Amino acid sequence: MKLRVLLSLLCLLFASGASAQVRLITTVEYQIDNGSFTSFNVVDGASVNWAEVVSTLGLPNGLHRLRVRGIDDQTRTSQVTDGFFATISNDASGQARVVTDLQYQIDLGSFTNVNLTDASEVTWNDVLATLGLPNGLHRLRVRGTDNAGRTGVISDGFFATISNDGSGLTRVITDLQYQIDGAAFTPVDVTDATSVNWADVLSTIGLPNGLHRVRVRGTDDAGRTSVITDGFFATISNDFSGQTRLATLAEYRIDGGSYTQIDPADAPIFNVNQVISTNALAIGLHAIDFRGVDDLNRVGQIMRALVIVTSPTVVGEARTIIAAEVWFGTDPGAGNGIPVPLPVDGAFDESGEDVTTVFTNQPVGYSVVGYRGRDNTGRWSSNVIDSVLVGPILVVSSAGNDVILNWQFPDGIDQYYIQRAANTAGPFTTIDSTTARTYTDAGIIATQAQGYYTVTFRDDSIAVQLPPGTPAAK
Repeated sequence: MKLRVLLSLLCLLFASGASAQVRLITTVEYQIDNGSFTSFNVVDGASVNWAEVVSTLGLPNGLHRLRVRGIDDQTRTSQVTDGFFATISNDASGQARVVTDLQYQIDLGSFTNVNLTDASEVTWNDVLATLGLPNGLHRLRVRGTDNAGRTGVISDGFFATISNDGSGLTRVITDLQYQIDGAAFTPVDVTDATSVNWADVLSTIGLPNGLHRVRVRGTDDAGRTSVITDGFFATISNDFSGQTRLATLAEYRIDGGSYTQIDPADAPIFNVNQVISTNALAIGLHAIDFRGVDDLNRVGQIMRALVIVTSPTVVGEARTIIAAEVWFGTDPGAGNGIPVPLPVDGAFDESGEDVTTVFTNQPVGYSVVGYRGRDNTGRWSSNVIDSVLVGPILVVSSAGNDVILNWQFPDGIDQYYIQRAANTAGPFTTIDSTTARTYTDAGIIATQAQGYYTVTFRDDSIAVQLPPGTPAAK
């Protein structure tokens, strides 16, 4: 990998024209080390990245002089702008070069070599030795050496030591100071802890409601002050009096409706379930927004919670199930299903009821079935969902000496298997298979006194036999 570092050129200046017309630069020329000028065209109004256009292949490593001039749309040539750039890993071979180690220098001292683990980035906090440095700002200069032994240009920067005493001892933060909106810093002597809740220590009395800037710094047990951490906070109910404010009322709304006020008993905590009426809510999920009102009638921020109503009741009133219904396929809505008859004793009054109901005219195949009950106030429960398989009907008839089988079933079955036995107990033997929904057992009446048939299939999830031991017509 060829590394090329070019200095950004400042500007191109042209002699003023008498016409005061705006002139456009159409061509730029550059010269390296007093060689001949090389020209290239530029896009109107675009800036030039010299690292992408200046060819450094074949140049020796080191510092080179770069001279640049422009030509406008009147073919006038500007004055030459002079600069320098350095090639630091240019071997003309086209081979990639790898940085093998780095060196750093602090405050213009000697360079310290660091042999790093291969990585695309270096965290200098992990490798810089700052022990013994005085607190304050320090100059850091870094350079690299590649696998050809060539040293790169120096990168310059700065860093600060804020708690460095040269002893290697662990320092402890003994107090904190905060500043609000540029005022003087206020010290806070906090309890020993790894974290501080600023809501517990910041004094906001006298601040107007709105956004405020807070700046925080710490002091360690050697009396050294850290850098400042900046942040913001908002006061939303600040009355300047310094008095403790009391929440006197609460308000709630359900599913975005209007707010309802409640006056709970004085206590730091109250149970919302005891004061919010959910009896009129439909069964399902609801959003409740809750906010407080203080003794100056100021409204607090909204807290949102989600609740699920499963069976709303009025406390102290007995509820009984008086009706039930079932539906197949698609839920038609509460009250629109197929009524379920009352139990044998005439009431749903036991934990387990014996209800026998035959449902007819349902489509053959798989179906979703739902069941729900209604209480004595007319409210329906949530659905109990299950699935059923409505079995097909096998019709057996005769024609001459042939037995003809016909059955119904939904599409999608690849193969049906016809089985026959001499009696209802079996064993049943598969005599043939078909993709149709009919089968003729030719001549069987002339050769067998009686027979029983079943038809089975598989759809990769369930095996079905319809129906077992169906006799042939004689």
